[in-house]
Amino acid sequence: MTAISAPTPAASRAGARLSALARTTAHRGLPSSQSAPIVILGGGPIGLVCALLLARQGFASRLVDARPLEALQRDRRLLALSRGTLQVLESLLGPAFAPMAPIERVQVSSHGELGSTRLGAQEFGGLAVGATIWYADLVAALGRAVAQQARILIQRPRRALNVLQSVDGVRVALDDGSQSEGALAVDAEGSPPRLREPEHFALLADLDFVHGSSADAIERFTREGPLALLPVPDPASVPVVANRAAPRSSCSTHMSMIWCLRASLARSRKDMVDAELLECVARALGPRIGAPTHIGERSVFPLITHRLRRICEHRLVHLGNAAQSLHPVAGQGFNLGIRDCVGLVESLIDAEVLERGDPLVALEKYRARRRLDRAIVPALTSALPRVFSSSVAPLAVARSSALLALDLVPVLRREFTRLLMFGAPR
Repeated sequence: MTAISAPTPAASRAGARLSALARTTAHRGLPSSQSAPIVILGGGPIGLVCALLLARQGFASRLVDARPLEALQRDRRLLALSRGTLQVLESLLGPAFAPMAPIERVQVSSHGELGSTRLGAQEFGGLAVGATIWYADLVAALGRAVAQQARILIQRPRRALNVLQSVDGVRVALDDGSQSEGALAVDAEGSPPRLREPEHFALLADLDFVHGSSADAIERFTREGPLALLPVPDPASVPVVANRAAPRSSCSTHMSMIWCLRASLARSRKDMVDAELLECVARALGPRIGAPTHIGERSVFPLITHRLRRICEHRLVHLGNAAQSLHPVAGQGFNLGIRDCVGLVESLIDAEVLERGDPLVALEKYRARRRLDRAIVPALTSALPRVFSSSVAPLAVARSSALLALDLVPVLRREFTRLLMFGAPR
């Protein structure tokens, strides 16, 4: 088990603000039993974190989810956590709440071009820029914490059929005929249904390398699409349904690959024989990164991006993937969702909702508080794949120059790394 130590207060004012919010337990204003609860729709990590942050500040909540917790704990996904997200989770759950693999550096390069950079711990006193964690492990840890919170009422498995809003509250109709009433509703359900067939998919596979650093993440831009390699936590923590092979030798480095490709190309590569796909990955990575020696089971999933223009609709607020789904390049989607949770709870506190009882002023504050982060980070993750997949000569020169500038100018590199770790300043 890897424990990720929290940074010192000087490491980042943004990170300190995030963790301070999670640590504080409020004893002010009306008791939560006397105020209308907040109804949270969605019991995945974003919904669970939101409920815990609210409870720490004295807000009661009712969490509704159609899935039993055991079903979520069979999910095999690997999540990339930024430093800011780690601070929030550690403050809520403790410093060693689950097995994690630290990310000390992120190597960024473009296939066939000059210019590369390393974003990492050297800019922040040696602290890891983030970590990876299995989705199942995170849900289990959050589920244990929520079960110990008297201010959180869990309603599983219950499906929300509709949300009816009035001047002074919300009423959520559930599939068992009951209703949940509250001061506001938080939509943390995830991405909306697909309206059309996605044009791009992500090809997932586990790889072994003879050499390499187990604390490095790789972001390799190819003309076919960005290829990311992430360190994985201790094999002992892998969910039993993962069916993934253990590393082939004690000197090998085990990593998880996410390669974003056109839909047809992703499907065809998924069906390649191992040797053919290994050669394809090796060509994309190039000799400096190294060639994989073994590849595990492959899968593909659709890349769906969206961004709501209105994240607040009277007393309904959208968080995480319900508000925006990002391209997986740079691994920012989940971290943006955690910052949504923090921003909402901060806004409720600033508007003194426990004392005044009406969250509408808080939602105005929330909309303003999240505007810049929700503009910059989605724009960045949307633009990077297009810029680096283009073969237009001026763009090729520009992207090589940008990588070279990041590598040679410390202040530029530090601020870009800070954006990935803590989001846009406000």
